[in-house]
This record gives sequence, structure tokens and C-alpha cells, in this order.
Amino acid sequence: MIPLMAVVRVRTPRRRHFRVWLPLFLVWLVLLPFVLLLVPVIFVACLVLWFNPLRAFFAGWQVLAGLTGTHVEVEQGKSQVLVHIF
Repeated sequence: MIPLMAVVRVRTPRRRHFRVWLPLFLVWLVLLPFVLLLVPVIFVACLVLWFNPLRAFFAGWQVLAGLTGTHVEVEQGKSQVLVHIF
């Protein structure tokens, strides 16, 4: 299943912090028309390059599904950014 939500938390050196919940399902809805337009182009490119288009689709789907559970922490000095995708 592709990720549906992400949480981004930022902490600054002055002990100020904020948290933003990002609904990724809205991002997927916005990107859907572009993906539908690119599908024929990707299909032809796969055939020209001797790739199996179905296998390429499933590989892309697995990459998106693999994002679920990603937890990234970046810290420099007293500043910190945390991203959690679920």
C-alpha cells in the first residue's frame, strides 16, 4: 500500500518547534493525471529498451509501497528535522 500521510517536525536552536501533517493521498490525486499521461510514453520506452512494461510497473509500485514506515532524522547543531511517512 502506498503511504497516505507524512509528519514533518522541525526544531530550531531557540527551542521553537512545529509539526506539520501532510496528507499524501492528496498529492497522489494531483499526480494521477500526469501519471496517466506518462503511461503510454513509459510503455513505448520499455518496449524500445527491451524491458517488460508490466515488470517496470510493479517495480515502481514496490518503490512507492516501500516508502511506508520511512523515518528520516537530520540534525545539525541544535536544529533538527524529522520526517515520518506512514
